[in-house]
Amino acid sequence: MRSYDIDPEQSVSIVAILLFIDAAFTGFPLLNSLIRGGVFPLLGVALVAALVAGGVGLLKGQRWGWYVSMGAICFRALLDLVGFSLLALLIDGLVIFLLTRSSLRARFGVR
Repeated sequence: MRSYDIDPEQSVSIVAILLFIDAAFTGFPLLNSLIRGGVFPLLGVALVAALVAGGVGLLKGQRWGWYVSMGAICFRALLDLVGFSLLALLIDGLVIFLLTRSSLRARFGVR
């Protein structure tokens, strides 16, 4: 392992925690909108479900967890890019960086 590589087990934990935090920050405004009588944001609920499912899949060591996490966080990064949310975009970039490390991809069997 190179000196700049992070342990894959630690990377999985860090990414899962960041995915859960991202799901919370995405889900709480949706919940507030629903309580106030807004429309049902199906896309937002699907994004929260994908973030949580990806985090759980990563923690369980499932291969599909990597794909779901990568898809959800890339979609979230596009939304943050459109909304000019720089801090959220920075966190999404960190998650993408950690998910694309060769040691983490090898742990899940992704080329």
